[in-house]
Amino acid sequence: MYSADKTVKIKDFVFGDGTPRICVPIIGRTGREIFDVAGKIRKEIDRLDEKYKDYPELRVAVLEWRADYYTNISQAENVFNILRKLKELFSDRIVLFSFRSEEQGGELRHDRAHLRIGDIMRNVISSGFVDMIDVEAVAGNYNIARATMRAHEAGMKVVLSYHDFEKTPHDSEIEEKLRQMEVLGGDILKIAAMPNSKFDVQRMMELNQKMVVERAKPVVLISMGNLGTISRVKGKESGACLTFATLGEKSAPGQLDADYLMTLMKKNIG
Repeated sequence: MYSADKTVKIKDFVFGDGTPRICVPIIGRTGREIFDVAGKIRKEIDRLDEKYKDYPELRVAVLEWRADYYTNISQAENVFNILRKLKELFSDRIVLFSFRSEEQGGELRHDRAHLRIGDIMRNVISSGFVDMIDVEAVAGNYNIARATMRAHEAGMKVVLSYHDFEKTPHDSEIEEKLRQMEVLGGDILKIAAMPNSKFDVQRMMELNQKMVVERAKPVVLISMGNLGTISRVKGKESGACLTFATLGEKSAPGQLDADYLMTLMKKNIG
């Protein structure tokens, strides 16, 4: 089911080898809030490392800075300062930069920063302070290809993502989106959708299993909300390469506390 040539390795973590890696968000509106949250997350990660020391696959692998919450995101110097400190604080983990648009479930903005997302991404990539960037699949093929090319030239990996907060698309639509994401240079292909029934959740998990075989890149299909909780817990069964938890504020509906998620995931480790 899993093949070495379909995996992505960043630092000590491998994506696509059958183990879902845990990602937690860092959320704050000011630099001070972000550093405070990041410090608390660092302490909690160290505590969880010790608690689950016999289960290294349960370590938090990715810290996702949700930059759409940050008030001064358009100020390059401020962004560089935050990224530099996050890189230092989480030197043994993967730092992921995400600026989620309002259309894709991001924080509502009033400073029109989304109009400068191309410049923001270019600055983040040139900083060299992150290991991965999130690029939205709705950004347009030219913008996506340009961002992925720049990231790869800088030695960074790309999470290509798509979110549907109203429904779970048909299987054929999801498969086509994943195919396009792969062609456009995504290293990890992520789709999160809102289920309207348990059947939608089961369908997403079964489709993830299928896509592990058919796609050449690691895939993660997530069912959001309370109905979709099982898709976050049983990534090892579905083949999802990532799962998202929280050590503070949630960044998407249905995220579980990281400690609780690890407890549940531990039961699935043979």
